[in-house]
Amino acid sequence: MRLSKQARRELADGWPIVLAAALAIGVGTMGIGFYSLGLFVQPLQAEYGWSRASVSGAATFQQIGIFLSAPLVGWLADRWGARPIAVASFVATPLALLALSRVGSSVAAWDALWLLVSLAGAGTTPAIWARIVSLRFDAARGLALGLMLMGTGTAAILAPALLGPIFAQSGWRTALVVMAGATLAIGLPASLLVGTADRPAPGERHRGRFEASRQTLMLLLIAFLLGLIVAGLIVHLVPLLIDRGMAATEAAQTAAIVGVAVLAARLVVGYLFDRFHAPYVAALFLLSPVVAALLLWGGGPVTIAALMLGLAAGAEVDMLAYFTGRYAALANYGATYGGVLGIFCLGAGLGPMLFGAAHDGMGGYDAALLGSALVLSLVVVLIATLGRYRNDSIPSACPG
Repeated sequence: MRLSKQARRELADGWPIVLAAALAIGVGTMGIGFYSLGLFVQPLQAEYGWSRASVSGAATFQQIGIFLSAPLVGWLADRWGARPIAVASFVATPLALLALSRVGSSVAAWDALWLLVSLAGAGTTPAIWARIVSLRFDAARGLALGLMLMGTGTAAILAPALLGPIFAQSGWRTALVVMAGATLAIGLPASLLVGTADRPAPGERHRGRFEASRQTLMLLLIAFLLGLIVAGLIVHLVPLLIDRGMAATEAAQTAAIVGVAVLAARLVVGYLFDRFHAPYVAALFLLSPVVAALLLWGGGPVTIAALMLGLAAGAEVDMLAYFTGRYAALANYGATYGGVLGIFCLGAGLGPMLFGAAHDGMGGYDAALLGSALVLSLVVVLIATLGRYRNDSIPSACPG
């Protein structure tokens, strides 16, 4: 199936915006900031004697930061335009990372500084960049959002590969300095490339509110449940496999399949969203983690289960960004999607903790896996019944 003429024209004209957004997200809080967290575990355990749970608390505080900031920066972007927020964030985030590189032996300071990094990086998340892309694209919006979000998938692959040697040879403090430099060097130029076409006209200040409707309120519930379950499944995949007798290296290789599937799903889902009714496409893709949970519960093929999880992880954020632009007015996109993304991150922050608690309380993952299959089945029903899009269209402006 070929893209429509309008979609091809939008991509030909707007590819610099998509590239800038992908680069910005890749070096932002949900890109390199998230996918580097695992590299800190062993060095900090060795230096300070912290528990693995203490070091991993950074992930929870990072998600809390996005939960707190995404609705606010989305609202500000609707009211004043995205570029000032993105520029400020790509200046503030490197400074916060440099502050983190000086942390001492206090776990509380470690968590607090990761929260600071997340708050400083509010303008590096899809809360800002999905809005920019959605305003620029209509017929090719799904594919454009999928290409944009490949920035996080690329970060998942490159961050461990490029930063790992720095951690090993120069230490985690130097790695944070390198991360700060990359964030500034790549993110700031990408922000300046955006232009000012999304700024409201003089005197136009009526936009920028969470647009409450049946569909957008359902999106909040869908986002929370998806973040809760999919994050829990992905984070606990490796320990689950190790508990069942798989070698640690083999379990890690199996988990790597998730990243490959994420990248593939970004493109395929985005393309299909532009061709068919997106809720039906999303519902079909989100049957995959139901199958994955049941396979893991029943001792089925773990490679297929990992692939299924990757398809879900590749579809979820794209889906939420796309649906927001179809069920809310674009003038309210930032505030509405900021709320949806924030709730999603809240679920993603709580999910791994709840899975861990279920494991400790039940002596295994079986109850969590069956519960996940049931909750995700409900999510599929909710998505499939979202209904028709609201009538809306993008302005004909080009980036300034």
